[in-house]
Amino acid sequence: MGDTSSPSSYRPSEGGPSFAADEGRLLPGLAIAVAALTFALGVWHAPLLQAMGTWLRVEDRLERADAIVVLAGGTPRREATAAALWKEGWAPHVIISRPLERPDLRELIDLGIRRFDLQGESRKALETYGVPPDQIIAIPDISRTTEPELALVRDAAQARGYRRLILVSSPEHTRRVKVIWSRQAPGGPEAIVVPAREPFPFEDWWRNRRAAESVLHEYLGHLAIALGISHLFR
Repeated sequence: MGDTSSPSSYRPSEGGPSFAADEGRLLPGLAIAVAALTFALGVWHAPLLQAMGTWLRVEDRLERADAIVVLAGGTPRREATAAALWKEGWAPHVIISRPLERPDLRELIDLGIRRFDLQGESRKALETYGVPPDQIIAIPDISRTTEPELALVRDAAQARGYRRLILVSSPEHTRRVKVIWSRQAPGGPEAIVVPAREPFPFEDWWRNRRAAESVLHEYLGHLAIALGISHLFR
């Protein structure tokens, strides 16, 4: 029968190696190595890292369209861009999708602490920015990730006879949106992909934790497309 003593009862034998001491020597060395690698990448490979970041950004030439689509997320920045495009006359309608709600968000709504779900907040932001309620088209079906979201947008646009859409998303997300749309709707409607008018540190994204997480997520998303599992990525 094996030893049933708990992990907390373990004590190194006298004269034996001390794991705590080993960790005390090892962790500072690892931290220094990681810091040195990060510094080296930042100094000597900055152009490569910048190119990796800017490759993710797509901005098509604007043309008049049937509707502007606000892809879920990034409220209210994407809505601000969509409203600005609407005011500039690029399209008469704005389409908003309905993302899946987190359980904690639903609980806050049920408690009356939060007024709207994510789609409701998107609608409210658009109205606040000046888009009339009767010009906002809300897709009722829930989507978990970008791929089914764009499929629902395509279906709604085709049902209305739309031939061209303007898709608005975060700057670092635009490349993947364009790739997914080209696969989702090869027969149309045509999509013009436009980044939200918001800053993103493409020039030094690797020095910003949130930006680095976004860039990594996007490259994982592109890998998922290549592997045929992009429906798993938002």
